[in-house]
Amino acid sequence: MTPRTFRFARAIGLAFFPALLWVLLPLPGGAVARGVETGTPDRRIVDNVPRERLERWRAMPPEERERIRERYHRWKELPPEKRERIRERHRRWRELPEEQRSYLKDRRELLKSAGPEDRAVVRKFFARMRSLPPEERSATRQRIREWRSLPPGEREEAMRSWGFYRDLSGPERETLRWFLFARPGERPPRG
Repeated sequence: MTPRTFRFARAIGLAFFPALLWVLLPLPGGAVARGVETGTPDRRIVDNVPRERLERWRAMPPEERERIRERYHRWKELPPEKRERIRERHRRWRELPEEQRSYLKDRRELLKSAGPEDRAVVRKFFARMRSLPPEERSATRQRIREWRSLPPGEREEAMRSWGFYRDLSGPERETLRWFLFARPGERPPRG
């Protein structure tokens, strides 16, 4: 074999060897990183996924991975305008101060433990809030935040100046006070 032929063979080997490795050796986590069931890796996506995420994905039980895949597919099937509304809501949530996010999470937990009558009162409250013009809704939210800092007796008196609150029955008022001001884990008044 002449040196010239040897160089030619080496050039061919070096050109095809990486491609041969690509075909013969599967890339770890390629299909996982893409969230696709096909198993065909996409190196760009694998390189962009942080190692911790890949490891966390691999450690997940198959049922959880499937649940995430289904959620991803449902997201992709949503109309673009609905996805945009969800992104906007998520952006607004992240911009809230931690104190407000914590308060809202607590309200969600309280509502989960509420009975049907209590939920009906809370739905009535939210319907009322949604019906208000933006400026009035913002002012009402501010008043509720101020009422939170008042002792219960003064709070009750201050809330009586609110027309919506005055129109509620006694048990409904009690439920609304519970929802707006209860500490996490506190039981509903009728529960």
